[in-house]
This record gives sequence, structure tokens and C-alpha cells, in this order.
Amino acid sequence: MRHRLVVGALVAIAAAVGLALLFWPKKMAETPPPPPSGPTLAGNAGPEHPLPPAEGPAALPLPALADSDAFVVDALGGILGEKAAQDYIATPGVVRRLVVTVDNLAREKVPMLTRAVGALPGTLIVTRDGERIFIGEDNFTRYAPYVEVIAQLDIERLASLYQRLYPLLQQAYGDVGKPNAYFNDRVIAVIDDLLATPDVTGPIELEQPSVYFRYKDRSLEARSAGQRLLLRMGAANAAIVKDKLEALRALLARKSP
Repeated sequence: MRHRLVVGALVAIAAAVGLALLFWPKKMAETPPPPPSGPTLAGNAGPEHPLPPAEGPAALPLPALADSDAFVVDALGGILGEKAAQDYIATPGVVRRLVVTVDNLAREKVPMLTRAVGALPGTLIVTRDGERIFIGEDNFTRYAPYVEVIAQLDIERLASLYQRLYPLLQQAYGDVGKPNAYFNDRVIAVIDDLLATPDVTGPIELEQPSVYFRYKDRSLEARSAGQRLLLRMGAANAAIVKDKLEALRALLARKSP
């Protein structure tokens, strides 16, 4: 487990999820390369969780994907606040970064070259008991400002914005190697993976075989990148994030007939 922790990956799900966008670095030099192509839905199978068409103002024309950065940042600013949107949303390639990050959250790791998130300021805070190493309580407080913002998010507004931006998200998902799969189905699968993160309330023990720390419990170390992130932020912070994810899932997970 690396010293420098990534919190933004979660928010990648909250204007897809809307939550990780808050913690992306402000500017990136270039858009990330696509991830390796994975399995797709066979033939013309429909989505498991279809989204209804956008209505009212949400149905207004969207910009082309290549020209969508300013539009997306402005739209997110209406929910997150203009300053937060300008400070934390990574450009160029906002939509593509969002899609790539979400797609990798339920995998072993979010590759450095494709993720749209920056490292949490500071380094992992640990405590020691003789030769034993644990994640320190003070480490969890590093996440508090971000989790406070997440706790105040209006999930219904986020879901509405997600629905409005969905055509761009789906196009980007096809562009990065999933032409026959549906991005909303992937979002639901990733949320389900995050919600399956075990609730660990006691001290979490680490080991340091080389430069980086990792969980001593192999079952925790083997968890997905997103689950390991939730574990690193502490049980109280993780519970807040999971509550928001569960609320978002309820709005997005509509089974097809």
C-alpha cells in the first residue's frame, strides 16, 4: 500500500458518482491513455440498468465530447461550488478521466497513467507498538475535509446531472475500449463493490516489506483499489461515503423490464 493515498477515486463515481471529482488535481498535461480493453456485452444486449431520457433543461443539447470540459466544469460548479470545481476538477479530458477512473475502481489498482486523481496531501500516518505497525487515528482526520464535502452533497441533484451528462459518459466509455457495454451498468457494479467493503472498526495492522506499506491481513490487501481506499480513510469516514453511494445507487439502479 502506497504512502500517498488517493481519495479522489471515490468521487469519480459521483458525477458519475459525483464524489471523486472534488479531489482531482486542477490541471493535467495531457489526457490519459485508454485502459486495456475488457469484456463487453455480447451483440446488442440492452443495459441491465437503463437510464430514462433526460427531460426539461437536462434535455438541452450537449457539446461534443472533445469540447465538453468547460461545460462539465461549469455544470459541476453548480453543485460543488464554483471554487471547488475550478480547484479540483482535472482538465483536459474531464469526462474521459472520470470514466477511466470509475472503470478501474473495482480492479486491483487504478493505474497511475490513467487515473484522474491526485494524492492526498501529506503522507500516511502510522503508529507503532514495538515492531507492529498500525494506521494511526490521526491519519483518518486527513480525510475529514473531503468527507465533510461529500456528506453535504445533494445526491438527487448529482443523479440528475449524471443523467444529463450520460451521453458523453457513454461515448467516452466506448472510446476507451467498451463499445458494446453500458457505463451505467459499470457504475452500479463499482458502487456494489465499494459497498461490500468490510467494516473494520479496530486498529488496522500494516507491514512494510520495502518502501510502501501494505495491509498485513492478506484478505484486506487483496481487496479492490476502491475498497482499500475506504479502509484507509477509517470506519467513520467510510460509513459516510457508503451512505452517499447507497443513496446514489437507489437512483441509478433501475432494472430493465
